[in-house]
Amino acid sequence: MGTGRISIILPLLIALCSPALAADRVEVEAAVDRDDVVIGGRVRLEVTARNVRGMDVSFPERPERLGDFSFIGSRAAKSGWIGRGTAGMTYVLGIYTTGTHVIPPVKVRYKPPDAADWSTLETRQIPVNVRSLLTDAEADIRDIKGLAGFRRRGLLIFFTVMSLIFAAALAGWALWRRKRKSFPAEAAGPVPAHVTAYGELSGLKSMDLPGQGKVKEYYIRLSEIVRHYIESRFSYRAPEMTTEEFLNYVNQARELKREHKDLLRKFLTHCDMVKFAKYGPTSLEILDSFGLAEDFVDQTKLDREDPHRAEGPW
Repeated sequence: MGTGRISIILPLLIALCSPALAADRVEVEAAVDRDDVVIGGRVRLEVTARNVRGMDVSFPERPERLGDFSFIGSRAAKSGWIGRGTAGMTYVLGIYTTGTHVIPPVKVRYKPPDAADWSTLETRQIPVNVRSLLTDAEADIRDIKGLAGFRRRGLLIFFTVMSLIFAAALAGWALWRRKRKSFPAEAAGPVPAHVTAYGELSGLKSMDLPGQGKVKEYYIRLSEIVRHYIESRFSYRAPEMTTEEFLNYVNQARELKREHKDLLRKFLTHCDMVKFAKYGPTSLEILDSFGLAEDFVDQTKLDREDPHRAEGPW
């Protein structure tokens, strides 16, 4: 009789305990802040482990596999989550090719404090759609490459003439600098930020780095000129920030108009695509990038004759 009762009660106890055991089972999940971005955009990947109260949990500082995505940075979730049996890690990823791309699974390790071996779980893979910055109409126009029809001799003449012009401009600027130094220091005063930027831009042009196949070095120097100009003009620590950090900071600044912020975002994003994603710009894109840098300096330079015009309520 006693044996019969045990045979009935035991299955009931197992059935009642099973949901509790299932509820305490460790689970990992992943989610992105957006599944549709433009090329050069940032994607935040949130990886979360649940039911890990009292356990040791290990997230990779950098995922082993990223597919077509590039690693920007990572940070642990707020410590307050741990007390509720949850731990997490946030990864910031970049993407520089269009199409549908998949973020591979991320491995998360865990174990109880008294266990000798680690257990591993993987998150699901997540698809992300990456769109071009160009509209369909712009893409059609971009396909008509006017420079492609030039013969080698024509290109050589063009770059020779441009180099002579740039060299003459640089020589004129150097002569102006030398004459300026001949005046007393009290009368001359500090060199305005835009004057220095113009000189550095002119010098960069005369080097003709793209013509030598040094496109990446050209973009690095071009972005440095703009960043140092911003530091000198507005006292922002632009050279010490990542592009994402700097654009977030500038977005809150009241010294710049909205169109200047948009121009700066477009310029720095394109520079990052060339520097970090091995994007090969066309000749027209190279000229456009230089034009964006000049436009930004032109539109934000300090006018000494009327300082209130440049320092007004932007």
